[in-house]
Amino acid sequence: MTLSGDTVVRLTGGVTTYTGVMSGEGVFTVGGTGTLVLVKNSDFSLPSERRRQKIVTVGGNHPVSTIENPDPPAVIVQRGATLQYGAGTGEDGIIGHFAQAPGMSLNTLNHQIDGTLDLAVHRQVDLGVISGSGLVKQRRSTWPGIELPGTHPFSGTLYVGTGADYGSVNYLTAMPHVRKVVNQGSFIHNAPDGEVVTDAADIYSQYYGNDINFHTWGSGVVRMSGVYSWSDNGSDTDPALSDPSRNFATVPHRDNKRGINIEGATVTWGDGTNNRFFLPGNENTVYLNMHADPSGARSVLKFDYDGPVTLDAPISGGKYHDTMADVGRGDVVIAATRGNAVTFTAPQNYDGDTTIGEGASLRLGDGSPRGDSSLLRTGKIVDNGELIVQNATGGAELARIGGKGSVTQAGPATTTLTGELSYTGRTTVKAGTLAVTGGSLTASTAVDLPAAGATLDLARAGDQTVNNLSGAEGSTVVAGRKLTVRATAATTFGGALNAADGVTKTGAETLTLTGKHTTPDGTWTVREGALALGGSVQARQLAVEPAGTVRATGTVQGAVDNAGTVEATGMTVRGAYTQRPGARLTATRMSVTGAVKLAGTFAPAPAQSPGVIIDNQGTDQVSGTFDGLPEGAAVGALRLSYHGGDGNDVVLTGSSGAISSDTTTSQAAAVSSFGPSSWWFWAAGALVLLIAVVLLVRRRSRDRN
Repeated sequence: MTLSGDTVVRLTGGVTTYTGVMSGEGVFTVGGTGTLVLVKNSDFSLPSERRRQKIVTVGGNHPVSTIENPDPPAVIVQRGATLQYGAGTGEDGIIGHFAQAPGMSLNTLNHQIDGTLDLAVHRQVDLGVISGSGLVKQRRSTWPGIELPGTHPFSGTLYVGTGADYGSVNYLTAMPHVRKVVNQGSFIHNAPDGEVVTDAADIYSQYYGNDINFHTWGSGVVRMSGVYSWSDNGSDTDPALSDPSRNFATVPHRDNKRGINIEGATVTWGDGTNNRFFLPGNENTVYLNMHADPSGARSVLKFDYDGPVTLDAPISGGKYHDTMADVGRGDVVIAATRGNAVTFTAPQNYDGDTTIGEGASLRLGDGSPRGDSSLLRTGKIVDNGELIVQNATGGAELARIGGKGSVTQAGPATTTLTGELSYTGRTTVKAGTLAVTGGSLTASTAVDLPAAGATLDLARAGDQTVNNLSGAEGSTVVAGRKLTVRATAATTFGGALNAADGVTKTGAETLTLTGKHTTPDGTWTVREGALALGGSVQARQLAVEPAGTVRATGTVQGAVDNAGTVEATGMTVRGAYTQRPGARLTATRMSVTGAVKLAGTFAPAPAQSPGVIIDNQGTDQVSGTFDGLPEGAAVGALRLSYHGGDGNDVVLTGSSGAISSDTTTSQAAAVSSFGPSSWWFWAAGALVLLIAVVLLVRRRSRDRN
């Protein structure tokens, strides 16, 4: 048949087979109802006045061809009609006029499919630029498949029965309006160097055994922003899933099993504008393999969503369905998109790095007994967002965490950090135990244990430093030998610190402790800044260095050696108190059970009233005095004594000379304070005693009468 203009074949039902060929110029249209089968190849041209498209090739040594200003369609299949290429057994039966481009042949006869195009040829098929809203269907077992070069306005359904190439090393593909894709074979996505190939379609599988494969070259990227789901109802033109949970269920013949193979490619799931996750399923219904390509290029999988998504299957590196037969060869990236919250609920089996972008999070485990996850220790974690571990039953070991992000332990199962730890964000233990067995938390800006039962276990990590420690009552920090707490911001820790050799406080800001801390053989040192002690510390000694301050209302079960500043308000020292030259004491009251040795300075609290400053509960006298404050020295409107109370307390007396204690004022203290010039006091006392004796004698005399 020779076309000499636009030609319409109107079908009237049934199947019509055309054994001839078409040539000439024009547009070939199939309408009506029924099927037209072509069994020989045809080649014709558009009329010259309609031809305008150009094939443009760029890229030098890596050429990429595109179609600019596409021609109008030369083949049209109207709604209700079916055009079938091939009889299902051979290579012939297509319509095409081909132009050569580097690495490929481009069909210049574009197709508009509003009905159905049934591809039943066993050869590679190029349909030019596809438009329309119908069904393009490639039959199963018709290798090698469809090529899709160009940007296609097609808004219908693409049915991949065997294989389809979406992009290649030599061309780009875009199908921004395609409604759905049915994948019954291998849907192969490719991106050439320096290009991003995007597929936004929802992809459905109907039977066991299909997959989506990815290949990229150089800096090429494939981005998938739809959903790859099973279809258990609907039609070829409108596949659907009756219930989203069916993607995770065990079904007859495992028909919902589908897979991903990343072949040394860089792939992104999501476009940062929604949280419709690309691969819903678990280890029984999906597989996900990352391989290195023959050149050694490793795979990269990036997650880019703006809300929470969950991967319920392992990323591994086996062959097709046998995914756990080998480890995955590649890296995982959680894109720096605000709200991008990715959860893994299966143990991961890839050997590369894991990167968490700023504003994003990766959660290992969902807190359920079957939702635990982990990462291999072969790769490092670059955490610029938030890493959360929430395993319920199985612990996870994580190595080499860096970046400026935070780490949160949120599940009851223990998480162990090994290797180098250089991340600078916050460390939070919300539940369970976070154990450090290698590396140090020195770079982490803060450590917080906000819940009772939360434990930070540093026992196997040697001497450790933590910054800006905070926590709730009932939380615990267990150190191996020595623990240093650096405060660059004021914090409060209500839990317990346990360190065999003691705790050192550094940093200019205040650390407030309200819990009970047991280190009986250790030394606590306040090197700089302030330690506000509201709870209790059991230690061999609490040493306050010259740049350090202790503000205490609580108890030290051990000696206190003050070379800095002690501000005591009801402080109890169950041991000796020694104040060094140059040190300072500000106190309203403190109790000491051991020896008291004084030097340095004393400053009363504002509005200080008379009373006991140091309740010396030992038997020895106070040794030494404060600088410039001998016995009886004036301290503002008051006077200082080292022999007050029961004789060995440090007290402040009123200006009248009466020495105040918490019980009664001893006459001995009064004599010491008043001196011989107070003879009238003794005379008045004797007169009162004489009057009392006279009255008593007269009363007894009356009683005898």
